[in-house]
Amino acid sequence: MSRGSSEEQTGTRAERQTYRRRRLMDIARLLPVLGALLLALPLLWPEASTHPAARGGVSMSTAIIYIFAVWIGLIGACFAFSLAVQRWADHWTGGGPDGAGLPGEAEDS
Repeated sequence: MSRGSSEEQTGTRAERQTYRRRRLMDIARLLPVLGALLLALPLLWPEASTHPAARGGVSMSTAIIYIFAVWIGLIGACFAFSLAVQRWADHWTGGGPDGAGLPGEAEDS
């Protein structure tokens, strides 16, 4: 009975790793699309009129500030994503750049 429970735990762990890997791949696919949509959003904003009676619209300086804020946000999101991928890769491969530290391997002295 204990053998069956360890197989279930191993299967559950493999399923979690597969699930996490797929979510990271989904983020990798979604991030450029999200960035393009956010950067294209100012094209839909109404233009600020030079006439003082016309209210509403977005000034060019506000649009430029928005563009740079989105750009910085995308850089931060990519940085966080790269850290998540690196953490997942270290966990998956055992933490070493050459595969050192894999479970079940004896270290040479």
